[in-house]
Amino acid sequence: MRQAEVPRVRLLLSSLVVVSVAACGPELEPAGALKQALPSSTVVISQYYGSGGTTGQPMQPVFRTDFIELHNVSAQPVALGTLTLQYAAFMGSNWIVSDFDPTATIPAGGFHLVAFRAGQTTIGAALPNPDTVNVTLDLGRAEFKLAIVDGVTPITGTCPLTGPDATRIIDFVGAGTANCFEGTAAPAASIVTGLLRKGDGCVDTDNNAADFVATTPSPRNTATGAVFCFGDGGSTGIPDAGAPPVDAGVVDAGVPPVDAGLPFDAGVMPIDAGRPDAGPTMIDAGAPQADAGSRVDAGVDGGTTPVLNARSGCKCSSVDASTFVFALALVTLARRRAGR
Repeated sequence: MRQAEVPRVRLLLSSLVVVSVAACGPELEPAGALKQALPSSTVVISQYYGSGGTTGQPMQPVFRTDFIELHNVSAQPVALGTLTLQYAAFMGSNWIVSDFDPTATIPAGGFHLVAFRAGQTTIGAALPNPDTVNVTLDLGRAEFKLAIVDGVTPITGTCPLTGPDATRIIDFVGAGTANCFEGTAAPAASIVTGLLRKGDGCVDTDNNAADFVATTPSPRNTATGAVFCFGDGGSTGIPDAGAPPVDAGVVDAGVPPVDAGLPFDAGVMPIDAGRPDAGPTMIDAGAPQADAGSRVDAGVDGGTTPVLNARSGCKCSSVDASTFVFALALVTLARRRAGR
């Protein structure tokens, strides 16, 4: 190579390296690393029983009074004065509003028991002392729609999870063959079973079928011991119960993490800005050498999108990797011509 060509080759190589590095973006956390959807950050419906005092059935009801139990999943007390429970039949659009005492509060991790209409007072066990009593609403025995709503104005439509009322809904449950629910409908309740939220009332994946189980009801009230869902005080919004929290330091199994602590592959000869390296090169212009130290990772997608490790921890596209190979090929060609 003529002496005058050397600066031009170096300039071209520098430009290619700058363009290739600029094309790399920061490493993004794989979508699979999010183990569960974010739950309600304040209050959830944790238990439901609508067969209180039922008569004329082969089986007797467990309790003589319908009830709904709420759980405060936050690390702070929650005032209920501005919230309402709103109920509709499983296929209905008429939402009945049940409010709370203006001074009612659920302590952090605590429960709040709402008693509704009682049936035959001698059939079934008596409830623990309720925190709120509403004798006007008769809950459905097996199938229903139920929401915790911010405000006293009734929500509208058969499925208010979309539309203008959606932002007012704090938690929602649809059971049985209800025509509205989060994710998939929860199982139907019965005379001897209610619906219980898993994880002591902490699991909230925004999927009613995954969050609730039909089981023997066991109502809890303010006097019940608190169940704290957040080991971190609620800072992450992800409850500890029912599902392991996401470890921010570990990428999901099966996706090799990008090593942000190492420079470019030690098996690839760096470019010397002062002069070409003396001695033979190990890079073949036709195909990159399979170097045991190489960090071009084809394990994620079969090699279609190589990952090149750098201090920035970025992932490069196959076009970027090709650019590096082309740059190294130019170095090889320059060395060979210089040795003539």
